[in-house]
Amino acid sequence: MSDSLFMPLTQRASGRRELTGWEAVWMPLGEGEAERLTIGRGSGWKPIEVPRQLAATEGRQSVWYRTEFPRPDHAGRVVLRIGGAFLATNVWLNGRLLGSHYGYFAPFGFDLTPYLKPENLLVICCESPIETQPEKKRHIMGLFNDGDLKPYPASAYASLPEHYRQEVPLGLWQPVQLEYVGPIAVDWLRLRPTFEAGDGRLEVEARLRNLDGRQMDGEVELTVPTPGRDAVRLRREVRLGGGMEETVTMRLAFPGAKRWEPWRFGQQHVYRAEVVARDGDGAESSRIDDVFAFRELSWDIGHRRWSFSVNGRPMFLRGACYAPSHRLDQLSAELFASDIVTAKAANLDALRIVANVLPADFYRQADEAGMLLFQDLPLTGTYVYHGRNDEARFFESAAREQQAEMVTMLHNHPSIALWIAHDEPPWLATNADLGDVHSVRQNHSIDQDLKSSFERLDPSRPAVAASGDVDLHLMLGWSEGSWRDVGLVEPLMVTAFGAQSLPEADSAVWDEIGKRWPVADDEPAWRHAGFQPVNWAERGVGLPSAYQSFEKYTAASQQYQARLIRYTAEHLRTRKFESCWGAFAYHLVDLFPAIGFGLLDGSRRPKLALEALATAFKATRVIIEPLAFEAGRPFSVVQNPHTPFAARLVIVNDDPEVMGRGAVRWSVSRGKAGGARGLDRVRDVVQKKSYSGSVEVEVPTAFEPAVSATTLSLPLAAEGEYRMEASLTISGREIDRTDLTFFVTSTQAPVQARPEIPRYLAERLADLRSLRPETHGMSFALENRTRPAVLAGITGLRLDGVLVTGHQLQIETNAGLAPLPRRLDMPLGRRLGVHVVTGERLGAGAHSLEADITVPGVASGRLVVENGVNSGRES
Repeated sequence: MSDSLFMPLTQRASGRRELTGWEAVWMPLGEGEAERLTIGRGSGWKPIEVPRQLAATEGRQSVWYRTEFPRPDHAGRVVLRIGGAFLATNVWLNGRLLGSHYGYFAPFGFDLTPYLKPENLLVICCESPIETQPEKKRHIMGLFNDGDLKPYPASAYASLPEHYRQEVPLGLWQPVQLEYVGPIAVDWLRLRPTFEAGDGRLEVEARLRNLDGRQMDGEVELTVPTPGRDAVRLRREVRLGGGMEETVTMRLAFPGAKRWEPWRFGQQHVYRAEVVARDGDGAESSRIDDVFAFRELSWDIGHRRWSFSVNGRPMFLRGACYAPSHRLDQLSAELFASDIVTAKAANLDALRIVANVLPADFYRQADEAGMLLFQDLPLTGTYVYHGRNDEARFFESAAREQQAEMVTMLHNHPSIALWIAHDEPPWLATNADLGDVHSVRQNHSIDQDLKSSFERLDPSRPAVAASGDVDLHLMLGWSEGSWRDVGLVEPLMVTAFGAQSLPEADSAVWDEIGKRWPVADDEPAWRHAGFQPVNWAERGVGLPSAYQSFEKYTAASQQYQARLIRYTAEHLRTRKFESCWGAFAYHLVDLFPAIGFGLLDGSRRPKLALEALATAFKATRVIIEPLAFEAGRPFSVVQNPHTPFAARLVIVNDDPEVMGRGAVRWSVSRGKAGGARGLDRVRDVVQKKSYSGSVEVEVPTAFEPAVSATTLSLPLAAEGEYRMEASLTISGREIDRTDLTFFVTSTQAPVQARPEIPRYLAERLADLRSLRPETHGMSFALENRTRPAVLAGITGLRLDGVLVTGHQLQIETNAGLAPLPRRLDMPLGRRLGVHVVTGERLGAGAHSLEADITVPGVASGRLVVENGVNSGRES
């Protein structure tokens, strides 16, 4: 895929120079060479800043750069280093093609020495193709070209007005430099620290490259500075043939090595190894360094099992998904440091890097901060569905090549705890709603191959084929089900949970989205920013039209997100090690000005959910777990007065310093009466409305499961709003306090009618003017133009507002009509005729048929289909 030098580590040798004075010109794909751009000709060149991440759109998917520089005053080799570029890059020097590279995150380069002139012209072409059908994509950009974490998300594909255009990153987003080295270069280091009999051992692999055409003799020196004593050194003589490469292995003892610990367990002892290559005359040729640490992982991860320990101590991981920005060129060491401080303040000890590879500064800071990382390969969703053989081979080769680059770049960082091959692939059991693309287990083989390759490339860490396979993306209360269902699941590991919310009304995010009120329920600017109206209507706080003010809508959405986050996090912690081993909120921060899942918005302003998660993830926590209740909309605990209120008080502890005997004190009291009248009011006066008590408990250690302190069953016949409080005290000191508000009422919550599917989405699921009379009833046409999907139900038919009863649903097939199956595959672009058999032909005149339909993962709600006769509705 690439014929360039892989250069993951910056050379520290004779020096380097960043190239400036860039000009650029945009071109359609494949047209630059005909315009002689490879030699800097053509028109339209304009000054441009490098590094800078650009945006490719249809018709503008290729950008050409040029700059000039004099021959460096350096007697050795001159190597071009490109720190990062989207996506496919070709490089010319003085009209000569040096080579190419595919992939956006890995540094790469070329030896310029043989082709240098007194004055030199460097030309670089970067291409990032736009792929309008996500399930058929073949280019690897992770979250940048698919999914719901980008502007114009997958949920809105092809449904926004013309001026909203799909974009993918493009161009030189990292500096372009000249590095000055000698004939022997060190490409990369692989450091393997271990313990033997209590002492440290370090094995070092260094990849050497002879940039000269002649055989070279030389020496490699390994140096490991050690605090408080002399540095550890080891030398090795080497001989490399002209243009050849060789991997040199060195081993040394490291007495007194100290362990690297996650931040909640101890200190982060990080060491640095430096390798210097010298030529036969002893002159320094190349110098690189990298970090490493002594820490040991142990695990047992597989089908229906998960355990994970660091340095022999089991850990329940309190985490969040992390994608800091859609603009990689705007990331900085200061921003990473700030985000990690925020994460630790929220009691997080792990981050999952979702379908992306970040700049090196982030991983160094994670090492220093003691933050564990789950690292995804930048693969998300479906690839090359119904693709040609050559497209499938291209994708699979690119995936393998980028995997090898990622592992080499990140192998030495102690913060990396788990490799993940693919985020949300179509073959997951939870993606059965994708229909045929799921049934054929698309991408399953390559994902299993990638898992095996991770284990071969790095046996020191666990690897999984997919996020969402052994682990679970638990989006109950948002993408599916009710928030109440969270309390019914017993997962092994949850790597995504949460909901969307609006940024604060005065957040800078609205400067980009556009702040105005009222807005349409399917406002294009909001959907471009990520707003998912179907989920807001079905499970969230509803749509904008239900609220009188922007501020109230914002407050309601943030409150729902916060309550869902806290309830889910606390429930999963009550299952610590039995059977759950971690919980990752989705997401720490919105990566652009978005209406998204972030605990912080795109301007890094906290939402209510950040504090809610910090509370739920306190190291030592007393948790109130309600047991028998009904879920109120959007989020409230409702108790029937004829059923005792039941709750468990659970103690979970992750603090190694906390243990021993403790006491849990609890109370339940009514705050507001339920508005009883007459005889009910008399009964209310005499009914008991408060309880309290205490219980002693043995607080678990940080390495033990949560314990149940007590289970309560309290008769609460008096209706109203109640508050339960509980506290944990150890040796007279209050460790934690919590509360739960709930409602006791006999009033049944009104059954909410399913919302009508937004017009833009309905038009992509059905022909809304296709209602037709048939001999024994009527028919209409479904036509899926969203993504591969499955129809899971058609119910609640109403013709002209009147409920249709005693009917049958049938589907047109090549052999005639057949009963509508429980799950009907909806391939893209295929027209499906649905017949409603009532026994009577649909009468003349204008008619409207409403149906409650469910297409999991796409839409659910009321679909309105008409026959177009004097309907008066907009088409």
